[in-house]
Amino acid sequence: MRDFKDFEWVVWRLEVQDPSHLAGEDPDLDEGTREAMTELAASLGCVYDHCVDYDSCDDETPYYAWWVRLPAAEHARLGRGGLPLVIGPLRQYLSTQLPDGLKWEITPDRELTYRHATAWPCGPPTTI
Repeated sequence: MRDFKDFEWVVWRLEVQDPSHLAGEDPDLDEGTREAMTELAASLGCVYDHCVDYDSCDDETPYYAWWVRLPAAEHARLGRGGLPLVIGPLRQYLSTQLPDGLKWEITPDRELTYRHATAWPCGPPTTI
């Protein structure tokens, strides 16, 4: 796979694990965060892609994940901790929608970055 610098867009995954089921049995985070994440991502020059709120890890720990596409320029603008600066407001918003005490993992998603790059050779669509 090519280095991220070769892509016009890089997909990032913001994930939380919920081993104690603090968000409840059916948190419906996809529906509850879609509009705000779409608007917030757009205001930051990014594109909200989707959320998964019904899956679990191999050990049955539920997790919730949101994917956001960042233009290469935003992917390269790093803040403290090595994360792109635009990730901060996205994580902050999601934190207001989730109970305290969840474990965060925020990473670029190589597979989706590559898939989007090959699916849209001229760039991503303007709407999802």
